[in-house]
Amino acid sequence: MALISKDALLGLLILLCPLIYVCTSPETLGRLDGAVKVDRIRAHLQTLSADEMAGRAPGTLGGERAAQYIAAQFKDAGLLPAVGDTSYFQNVRLRGVTHTPTLTARAYKLTWRLTPGAEFVGVTQMDTNETAIRNADAIFIGYGIDAPEYEWNDYAGVDVRGKVLLMLVNEPPSTDPAFFDGAALTYYGRWSYKYEEAGRNGAAGVILIHTTPLAGYGWNVVQNSRSKEQFYITQRNANLCAFEGWITQDVATDIFTTLGYNIEELIAKAGVIGFKPMPLPLRVSSTIANSTRSLVSPNVIAKLEGSDPVLKNECILYTSHYDHLGVNPQMPDDNIFNGAFDNASGAATLLEVAREMARLPVRPKRTILFAAVTAEESGLLGSQYYAQHPVFPLAKTAANINIDGVNVWGKTHDVIARGAERSTINVAAEKAAHEMSLTLAPDPLPEQGLFFRSDQFSLAKVGVPAVFVTAGLNYVDQPENWGRQMMEEYIQRRYHNVDDEYDPSWSLAGSVQIGRFVLKLGTELANAAAMPQWNAGEQFERPREDFIDQ
Repeated sequence: MALISKDALLGLLILLCPLIYVCTSPETLGRLDGAVKVDRIRAHLQTLSADEMAGRAPGTLGGERAAQYIAAQFKDAGLLPAVGDTSYFQNVRLRGVTHTPTLTARAYKLTWRLTPGAEFVGVTQMDTNETAIRNADAIFIGYGIDAPEYEWNDYAGVDVRGKVLLMLVNEPPSTDPAFFDGAALTYYGRWSYKYEEAGRNGAAGVILIHTTPLAGYGWNVVQNSRSKEQFYITQRNANLCAFEGWITQDVATDIFTTLGYNIEELIAKAGVIGFKPMPLPLRVSSTIANSTRSLVSPNVIAKLEGSDPVLKNECILYTSHYDHLGVNPQMPDDNIFNGAFDNASGAATLLEVAREMARLPVRPKRTILFAAVTAEESGLLGSQYYAQHPVFPLAKTAANINIDGVNVWGKTHDVIARGAERSTINVAAEKAAHEMSLTLAPDPLPEQGLFFRSDQFSLAKVGVPAVFVTAGLNYVDQPENWGRQMMEEYIQRRYHNVDDEYDPSWSLAGSVQIGRFVLKLGTELANAAAMPQWNAGEQFERPREDFIDQ
């Protein structure tokens, strides 16, 4: 049989569009090509990242100002309130907790009393005034992963109940797609999974060993994210650890060297099949005093009702988080985490996409929901709450399109739709990219596991096909590696730092480009004859009907 090229196959799919999708009308296509305005994105971005918004932390005046601004823009665009058809605000009830941790380790006659922030961070999700661990045995448990499908279990043959587990971030290195997805990071590599799994096994505490290569970011990111008020959705204390923390590589190296181990050799051993957990001659103690307040921080949700009398009962859900890290009063001089790129850029683009969607000459057949969600920086809490309390039935939610960190530096030749390859969303994504003369590029940073680090993951976990759209790294009129260098510089200097501020030199042409892409993609999915489906064998392939809508 003759082979057909990818471009030819894509062209054939587009020609056969009526068999797969109810294709968008020429009038609407023309409108989409000219939609999304740079000046409007810029105005939203400047407003949301201004000092007056004080970093948009949940439960703060700045966060409330941001939510009110977004709701006002939805209303001005002509979108309807989506929460009970009467409000734009879905109130997410959270606990705000300021942790005061101590961490001490003892071996032989030596004692390490670690300095909070500089040498370790520690929190607990337990809803209590204080947690305490007294002289608990420590175990080095490698990556702390139990993955039956990969025949990997770091917990095999060891009782970790009441113990403190030292473990690595990330997951065993692999170039084999059949083993931990090769170079791509799976959810097993995320710190959140490691805390969950340790809790399920009854551990008293988890200490993650930070290294920049394994984590993908520097210690300053951990420090800035975890040394301030944390937010949680109230849950039972069962299967939660009394201590969830990180230590620096220098501290870990000092401790392991004192115990007679080479940390680099331990990292190498932990990544090989057959690694066995290692009880350590180390006792760990910790206390965490918790100052708790109850607060409400809203998801801001608007809708554009579908035009088809039947399909309007299904929806496409756009998401983008508007929260950031707020203010750290202990920092001198500039102490506002403005979060311009992360994620005022995404919220600003969402607002402009919503406005343009509402102005289409022919409304999409399915209903469109726009959700600016809260508390993403605290563990995807706003989107998690939405997934537990959807305003539209999950079984009728066709797809989720998420944007987070929208390109501010310029146009690219490519676009990345993380997660599209997991479902039939990929056909629509290829079509939208083709219409914009863009290449649909693979994830250039698979080792970062970004699909598990933004709000689309909350929807994927409850069965909704989801995609996380970002710009590619192949920039127009720039050298080959320029885009990668810009992203690496951002991660090293600005990510979760006070330097993530609006820059008037940003062209925002890339923001317009991403806005137009997600507008096309959402319109295509909203007009499709059938809802997207997960690919056979995909880890999220669980029928949406299995989830109980609340």
